[in-house]
Amino acid sequence: NNIVLTAETLKEDFSHLDQGEAEALIHDILIQADRASEIVKGLLDFSRSERPDFEPLAISRVIDETLKLVRNQVMLSGIQVEKDIPPEVPLISGDRKSLQQVFLNLFINAIQAMPDGGALQIKVHREDGHWLKIGVGDTGAGIDPQHLPHIFDPFYTTKEVGRGTGLGLSVTYGIIEKHGGHIEAHSQKGEGTVFTITMPIVAKSD
Repeated sequence: NNIVLTAETLKEDFSHLDQGEAEALIHDILIQADRASEIVKGLLDFSRSERPDFEPLAISRVIDETLKLVRNQVMLSGIQVEKDIPPEVPLISGDRKSLQQVFLNLFINAIQAMPDGGALQIKVHREDGHWLKIGVGDTGAGIDPQHLPHIFDPFYTTKEVGRGTGLGLSVTYGIIEKHGGHIEAHSQKGEGTVFTITMPIVAKSD
């Protein structure tokens, strides 16, 4: 989806772009192609139930790195990014590429839910001393109540043909479960959707 959107931008605005802008878009396409390769690898790893390569991670850095991958789509859709992340956030134990895949899926879903613009809202806070809560919300149309219980089911999608495979959220769910965490969704029709990820904080050594 990212590759198609960026390629369409390059095609439509090609005659008005200077060399630097065109090269930046081409660079983004190459990055997204690499991400597509990583997603396929992630699907294969997921199906083989291989353990991710865990390391202590700052979730704010993972979020910022992933936001860079969708900056063109955010800009073209007229979406404002609103971050509420404390300066000092406890580390989690995670696989960087897998978690980037998680946030990429959530960000793209949010962008597609707001074709006429809106706000992508990202909030992080500590809960009960041992958990980190990460919320990813949008101000889109929301999810129909009849669909909400099924959104994490494999191959379940309400998008038109060519817009989704129904794998993104099921893979996202599996990745978070492998990290010892949990993900849930809350939505109101006409008011948007919020996905909330709960992850264990890295325990401090004595």
